[in-house]
Amino acid sequence: MGNEKSMRIFSFVAASSNSGKTTLIEKVVRILTARGLRVAVIKHASKGFDLDQPGKDSWRFQQAGAHTVILLGPDRMALIKKLDETPSLDDLDLFAADVDIVIHEGFKKAGTNRIEVFRRGASGDRPLCLDDGSYLALVSDQPFSVAIPRFDLNDAEGVADFIVQKTGLSRR
Repeated sequence: MGNEKSMRIFSFVAASSNSGKTTLIEKVVRILTARGLRVAVIKHASKGFDLDQPGKDSWRFQQAGAHTVILLGPDRMALIKKLDETPSLDDLDLFAADVDIVIHEGFKKAGTNRIEVFRRGASGDRPLCLDDGSYLALVSDQPFSVAIPRFDLNDAEGVADFIVQKTGLSRR
């Protein structure tokens, strides 16, 4: 994967749940899209999820044995596919080829351009980035002396600016 493509993908990771990743990503996505950028979010639901509701047509098709079900509405679509193996992040990123920035939530080990979200009381004793120099930035609710940029947990604007600067995209 070339640098141009890889610098449009960012993984927000944390040592554990309830660190504030989803809230931060939600704010950053709002800011980036307000600037005219197209953003995709790929979330790792490690405990699984169920998009379909029992009794709905798509659920019925899956129950009947369909390997793939695509829901198409006037302004959105959803793909439900049985997996024989977990796709790679590169495979998943292909679904987001038409956007400017891709944000991964989770994917702690496999993530690209990882930004750690650390919250006191939820993320352990110390940020993961203190022992791993591959992180791009730290977002936390307390100060840490780190060699990478650090943003306050409430500074979604600063995180969005950082992402835009790293991508080389201009604000529109």
